[in-house]
Amino acid sequence: MSKILTPAYDLAELSSEIKALGKDGGVLLIRKGMDLFDKEGWAKFLAENCGLKLDTRQYNLAEKIEHSRWWEISYQPDKSTVYAHSNTRHPLHNDNSWFSDPAEINFFVIEKQALSGGEQSIYALDRLMSDLADDEPALLADLTSVEVTIQKGAGEYFNKTPIIKLRPEPNIFWNYYRTDKSDPAVKAMCEAFFAYLEKREKTSSVEFIHCDSGDCLCFHDQKVLHGRTAFTATKPFERILFQSMWKI
Repeated sequence: MSKILTPAYDLAELSSEIKALGKDGGVLLIRKGMDLFDKEGWAKFLAENCGLKLDTRQYNLAEKIEHSRWWEISYQPDKSTVYAHSNTRHPLHNDNSWFSDPAEINFFVIEKQALSGGEQSIYALDRLMSDLADDEPALLADLTSVEVTIQKGAGEYFNKTPIIKLRPEPNIFWNYYRTDKSDPAVKAMCEAFFAYLEKREKTSSVEFIHCDSGDCLCFHDQKVLHGRTAFTATKPFERILFQSMWKI
C-alpha cells in the first residue's frame, strides 16, 4: 500500500514516484526528506520537477479561507478543541472533501514528531471498496449513489457528491463532521460508515505509518482515507507537521 524511499533516492526517482501518485494513488514515505529540502525547497521541487500546481486554499480556526503555502498542524493545548491542534486520535477522513475541485496531492513535512504515538492511519480506497463489497454491499451501494453536501464554513465552497464517486474514476470525499446530515437517510448512512471505518481500523486493511522528525509523507487525497493515532504531549509544539496541497 505504501512505498518508502530512503536517503539513497535521487531527484529523478523522487519526481517519478510523486507523479505516479496522481495516476495510481497510494502513499509515499520519504525518509529524512528534510535533509534534502526545507519546506520551500520542497514547494519548488513539487512545482518545477513534478508539474504540480499549489492550491493555497486553507480554512483557519474561524472557518474562513486563508491563502497559505503551508498549513501548520501542531499540538497547542489552548486550541485543542480542534483536531489540528489536539493530541487525540483523528478518525479517517479526506482533507479537502468540501471542495468540488479539490487538490489531489497532499504533502506533509514532519518537522517534529511526538515521543510516542502520532502514527498516520491509511485506508486505500480500492481496499475499502473491496471490504465494503464483502461486508456491507448495501452500504457501498448507498455511498456510491446517494448525493451529500460537504461544507466547511459558510463561504462559497461546498461539494455535492456521492461519498464514493465512481466516474470518471473512483474517488472518495469523506468528512463525517462536515457532511450535512439533516436528511435522516443521509444521517443513517454517515453513522453507519463512520462506525464501519472505526471497526476496520482494528484490521489489517488499515495501515499505520510512523513518521520520524524530518520525514515527508505524500499521498493522493481522494484515493486514500487518512487519520492519526493519539500521541503523548504535555507541552505546546511537541509535535509539528506542515501540510501543503497540490493539483495535478
